[in-house]
Amino acid sequence: MSWITIVWSMNAAACLTLATIYLLVWSKQRERWAYLVLSCNAVAGAALTAFELWLLRAQSAEEYAEILRWTQLPVWSLIVTLVVFVRLYLRAGRLWLAWSVCGARTLALILNFIFTPNLSYRQITGLRQVSWWGGETVSVPVGVTNPWILVAQLSLVLLVIFFVDATITAWRRGDRQRALVVGGALIFFSTIAIGQVVLVVWGVIQVPFLACFSYLGLIAAMGYEVSIDMLHRAKLSRQLQASEADLHEARERMELAANAADLGMWMWDVPRDEIWITDKGRALFGFGASEKIDLDRFKNVLHPEDRQRVLEALENTLRTGADYEAEYRVMLPQGQLRWIAGRGQVEFDRDGQPVRLRGAALDITNRKPAEEQFRLVVEASARHDHGEHRRQHHLG
Repeated sequence: MSWITIVWSMNAAACLTLATIYLLVWSKQRERWAYLVLSCNAVAGAALTAFELWLLRAQSAEEYAEILRWTQLPVWSLIVTLVVFVRLYLRAGRLWLAWSVCGARTLALILNFIFTPNLSYRQITGLRQVSWWGGETVSVPVGVTNPWILVAQLSLVLLVIFFVDATITAWRRGDRQRALVVGGALIFFSTIAIGQVVLVVWGVIQVPFLACFSYLGLIAAMGYEVSIDMLHRAKLSRQLQASEADLHEARERMELAANAADLGMWMWDVPRDEIWITDKGRALFGFGASEKIDLDRFKNVLHPEDRQRVLEALENTLRTGADYEAEYRVMLPQGQLRWIAGRGQVEFDRDGQPVRLRGAALDITNRKPAEEQFRLVVEASARHDHGEHRRQHHLG
């Protein structure tokens, strides 16, 4: 087996290996569509490599022309998937440029199957056998260039412009690692491949088409960056799991302390309108063990005479950042009334919007009769002192 066959086969095998890896990754992370697109792109790269090897081994001008015609299929797939990948992974590149690239390349593909023998050449008059290293010979076309190839070359120019635009956008946004590795590789390797193809088609240089090696450098750079991104995501996932475990442990400790102090701890996620509350708090308010709680559910358990006052206290806290303080009655499912003392503090985001309100609730039902009795005694004493003062004033 010749070294040319071995090298091109290894190139195709590398592309297919990467395609398999990223297809498996996508099957585990279906929301990461960039991985699926990259897998399809690598398959197209492997097909392009196979067609290039076939062109190198062509024995006649007719065979070469037919192979070159069908080579446009993996080239079209390669370009379209690159555009989609950039839009998904870099989240950049002007949409009208993306559509222009895909539209021009699709038009070139259609013209390729309209013209005979293909879009690249109006006629291939012969094949020149060029000697390579180790005594190998490869086929190089000699013919008349088809002027309609300018449509395909326009799509390639637009492709490079699209890559440059996407890279600049990603860099300015702060994604400099991606812009440098992925964007830089796209611009560098695509420019080399496009330049070599254009020079061969117009007969400036007498060498075979070698775009597959530029593509191998491109897919290697993209694969490297995507792999680093995958490792980073895996690390973040492990850290998140550890953080969730620590948070769960902290909540358990907080709940134990709250139960010991006879407190019900709660936290209101303001933007989502979700209230987390300890088991003790659920018992205080009469909520079910697995019941979903939001502000409306909380309002429903408030005594009608206290509801407006509590809501005003909450609104004042969210608006001014003042501590939340309120004493109110709640209506339990069995019809009883329970007095609750609520205290809390609000947290704001960078824009000054309230995001969380954390606090505690305490059952003060048993304290209320004593407070009421004390209030009555104070009022009675005040009336007695006032009456005694008037009587003495009258006698005087």
